[in-house]
Amino acid sequence: MSRRHRPSCPPAGPAMSLLFKLIRLGLVLGALGVAMLAILALFGFAVPELDLLNHAQIFLLPGTLLGLVIVAVLLRGTLRSVAVIVVLVGLAASANVMLPEFIGSQQARPTAPASGTVTMMTHNLFGMNYEMEKVIAAIRAEDPDIIVLQEYFGEQATDLHPLLLADYPFFVRCRGGKRANLGLYSRLPFAQVDDGACPNNAYGTTRTAHILADFQTEDGKTFSVITTHMDWPIPVARQHEQLDALSEVVDKIEGPMILAGDFNSTPWSYSLRDFVARNGFTRETVNLVTYPLSWFYFGAWRDTIPFLPLDHVMTRGGVVVHDLHAGQKTASDHLPVVFTFSVE
Repeated sequence: MSRRHRPSCPPAGPAMSLLFKLIRLGLVLGALGVAMLAILALFGFAVPELDLLNHAQIFLLPGTLLGLVIVAVLLRGTLRSVAVIVVLVGLAASANVMLPEFIGSQQARPTAPASGTVTMMTHNLFGMNYEMEKVIAAIRAEDPDIIVLQEYFGEQATDLHPLLLADYPFFVRCRGGKRANLGLYSRLPFAQVDDGACPNNAYGTTRTAHILADFQTEDGKTFSVITTHMDWPIPVARQHEQLDALSEVVDKIEGPMILAGDFNSTPWSYSLRDFVARNGFTRETVNLVTYPLSWFYFGAWRDTIPFLPLDHVMTRGGVVVHDLHAGQKTASDHLPVVFTFSVE
């Protein structure tokens, strides 16, 4: 009886070899492309459009690191040496932005005094969030003394406002265009300043606004709180104009001050770094991602993992932050930010 043999597999043909070459070429070009984006982001201080690349640094840093491995493994000879240098430059450019954020987030905060501290929460409610019971649960879990809200539209206020009044009898609301819907609620009495910047027309065209309030602690120390909501960084000129206008406002404020809100800008961008520096602020939200918790794709809003730090807390003039963290999830696409501070 003859033994039956299975036919042997033919060797990989030219088509398979070409496919592998194309895959390798794609990986190498991708690695070099990511590195070039990181290098171009360096020049965002001179070309504002290039600064948009800095908002993607959370992807550029791991991308250049992976790209370094790809070119080192897939290339040979002089070509590999040149590619490694290019990717290393991109990796260094991205690390120069990202590593200080990580290191800064590891620094210990000053110990809180036995008395005189205030806890504050800032939260973008999300205009399509109608689950105010989740918002009030997050507020009660943190028990803040002061709350500032962005995207606080009439639909949210109808349900949330009555729930807040019992514990937060002092409040002010802004009603205007898309970013001009704000709220401030407090257990502490305050005096609203610059109320002309807080519109009261839900059908108005005022696109951005701010609430500025003067407070006094139980031991008689005064401080100011300002909250606002910036537009997205595209178009570039629009957000720059809004930051310049905000700089003019905070330039007139004296004494201890807290600025908190949704800036729609990452701290990796030159635009936000410049705003912080020229106004003498300390940005307290270091390496704290708050957005997005949901994203609209495939025809529905779906849960995502936050990867962008857009909600910021800044201080100056003797405000000392002792603790800062993200609050619990609500039905918003932003996480709340909660911090405890004292006034020197």
